[in-house]
Amino acid sequence: MKNKLIQFCVLAILFLVVISSVSAGVGIKMGVSSLLVGEGEEGCVEVGAYNPFSSGTNILIGVSEELKEVLTLQEAETKYLPPETSSSNAIPMKFCFKVPGDVYERDYKISGRFIDKLDCDEEQKVYEGEVILSSVSSSSDSGGIGGSATQMSVSQPLRVRVSCNPYPWDYTLLYIFIAALSVSVVSFVLFRKYRKPKAERIREKMKKLKEEMKKSKK
Repeated sequence: MKNKLIQFCVLAILFLVVISSVSAGVGIKMGVSSLLVGEGEEGCVEVGAYNPFSSGTNILIGVSEELKEVLTLQEAETKYLPPETSSSNAIPMKFCFKVPGDVYERDYKISGRFIDKLDCDEEQKVYEGEVILSSVSSSSDSGGIGGSATQMSVSQPLRVRVSCNPYPWDYTLLYIFIAALSVSVVSFVLFRKYRKPKAERIREKMKKLKEEMKKSKK
């Protein structure tokens, strides 16, 4: 019993020492823990950041490595978090990203991904990780506002669900190719026709006109 009391006292002293050495920190207040985003679309997650300590700090919002590997065009905010900010007055922080446009398997009629369709037969793709708020040193990019250099971070689970929107065979690229080919052929014919000098084109017209007049006389 005496040993347990000594261990408890030591832990309590260590806890008080740690708490007294921390003058700034960061807390996280999640709005939503799950997002539904379509393929190739952009999404944002917003959390509230608060700091119950006596010194301000600069904070950065981000996501864990699991989500970094599947999300693109990541845009993370950095802000200054004032001291003694309560959770009820939490400062909004936003992290935006884009889901890749080829999450689900497609069928192709022509090799090289030329004509495709999407049936959405697969299970919904779900990516799980964490959204993270981290305090950063005052020398970091934070709009030139000073703050504590103490490094702390908090996190909350985040799930990104990717919706699948099925579509039939998509001939858009084929139509574009045919249209481009038609324009090229017409342009080539017009170029061949009008590249001759004007005098020569007039002589050819006169020649055709004379031939038509001879035919009409017969």
